[in-house]
This record gives sequence, C-alpha cells and structure tokens, in this order.
Amino acid sequence: MSELGRLPDTDYWNRFQGQFFGVLRWNDMETLWQSLHASPENWYVYPVSDAAPDAFAGKQDFAQFLDAAEAVINKRRDRPSCGSIYVDDMREPAYIKIFDPEKMGTSCSCSSDPVLPRWIVSRMKPDSLPPPQPLKKPTIFQRLTGLAATG
Repeated sequence: MSELGRLPDTDYWNRFQGQFFGVLRWNDMETLWQSLHASPENWYVYPVSDAAPDAFAGKQDFAQFLDAAEAVINKRRDRPSCGSIYVDDMREPAYIKIFDPEKMGTSCSCSSDPVLPRWIVSRMKPDSLPPPQPLKKPTIFQRLTGLAATG
C-alpha cells in the first residue's frame, strides 16, 4: 500500500479506478485538446496535490490550464508516443487523468505504490484525498531480523 493508503470509497474515486484509455498518439492528444478547448464549460480541474475544487473552472481559467498542461506534456515530444493522458471516453470525455510525463513511475498501477496523476479533469465534482499516512519506522529488532511491521 502506498503512503496515501487506500483511496476514498466515493463515486469520484471509484470512477478514478475504472476503465480508461491511454492517449498514445500525439495527434490523438491534439484532437482531445481541441475538443476540450471547444467545450470549456463545466469542467473541474483538480491538481491532486491540492484540495479538491468546489466549483467548475471558468472558461478563461480552463483555457489557461489546458495551455499550461500541454506545455508540461510537450516536454516529452521527443518520444514517439504521448502516454501521459488517460481518458474515460475519447469521443465524449468526462474524466481525464493527466500525469506529469517526467514523474509517471508506474501509472499502470503495476506496482504496489502507484503514482497519482498531476491533474484530474472531470465533469464530476471531485473529493479531496485524505492526508498521507505517516510511514511506520521499523523498530531496531525488525531491522535486524528483517521482520516487517504489520498493520
């Protein structure tokens, strides 16, 4: 389990763990961005390291966010594929996970310590994550014997 512990059992976080499709081709990312720019109303922009927003992003704020996120994603244009964006539906997106391409780790959740996206863009009102749980420091006995703490 990660230092975040388990994700909250809410509709928002259950949807987060649902089925998503990777935006692999750069031209698909550009098509997605064009559709987002064309319909900037009713989007929540949630920087996961912050508290969840209470209101939709305004049109201008949303456009500025898209430009800033695109600049971060474009740092990896030297790669043959995008791979840092996951969307619930390419034709009618409603929930989008945007990872920092330089801090993705194992976004596929293959490890026991998955990396959260940098931003979640959704039509659904987000719930904040609980604060990270402190890591338990093993006792000297556990370090010497190699026995991990349980709990």
